[in-house]
Amino acid sequence: MDPPLGLALPLEVKNNRVVLSQDLLLTPDKILPAGTVLRTIFRPVTLADGEEKRTKRGVDEEAFSRVQPKVTTKDLMTETERKVMDRAYGTVWTNPIEFRRIVELSLPENLRFVLEPAPGVTPPPVEIPDFPEGLCIVGHPTPQILSVLKESRGAKAGLRGGDIILEIAGQPAGENLTEFSSRFKAARENAAKKRADLRVKVRRSTGETESLLIHIPPTWNSGFEE
Repeated sequence: MDPPLGLALPLEVKNNRVVLSQDLLLTPDKILPAGTVLRTIFRPVTLADGEEKRTKRGVDEEAFSRVQPKVTTKDLMTETERKVMDRAYGTVWTNPIEFRRIVELSLPENLRFVLEPAPGVTPPPVEIPDFPEGLCIVGHPTPQILSVLKESRGAKAGLRGGDIILEIAGQPAGENLTEFSSRFKAARENAAKKRADLRVKVRRSTGETESLLIHIPPTWNSGFEE
C-alpha cells in the first residue's frame, strides 16, 4: 500500500528540531536539503478565504470564487491566514510523529512548509509544495518515490511509494536529486511539445523493473512545432 505523504516524509530530530533526513524534491525546481528544519502551515477553507455577501434576493451566501493567493508575504494574507502563519512561526517541532500527523490532517494543496530562518533573517521563508506529477521524491541515493498523491498523474500512471526511478524517457534518471530534477524537467517539456506520454522505468520494492507512462498535457503551442 502506498504510504500517505505525512508518513512518508523523511524526518529525524537534530538539536531538538524536526529536520529532513534526506534531500527532498519539493517542486520541479526546488530541492530542500537534508537537515532543513521544518515547520508547517496549512490554510483550512473558512469564510475568511471568500467573501460573505447578500444577493439581490436578500439571501446570504458564501462566495468562494476568488483564487486563493499564494502565501509569500503577509501583505497577501487574510486575517485567518495571518493567525495561522504567526502560530507556525512560533512553533518549534521536536516530535516527528506529531509533525507527520499535522501534515496528514492538511490537504496537499493547502500545505505550506515554514522553514527555520537563517540567523538575522525575518520572517522565516515559506515554501509551497508542488510535487512533480504528484510524486514525493528523495535521493536515496538515487531518486526514490516516497509517496504518490491521490488522483495525480503519477498515481494514474501506476507509480507507487518505494519505486526507485531508473530511467526517464530512455535516459538514466540521475545519481542525485539535482540531476534528476534537471533531466525530468527537460524530458517533461519535450513530451509536452511532442504531445507524447513520458516513459519512466522504475524498480519496484519487489525488485522487479517496470516501464510506466505518465500522461503529460501538451503545451499550448505544441501544434505549431510539429
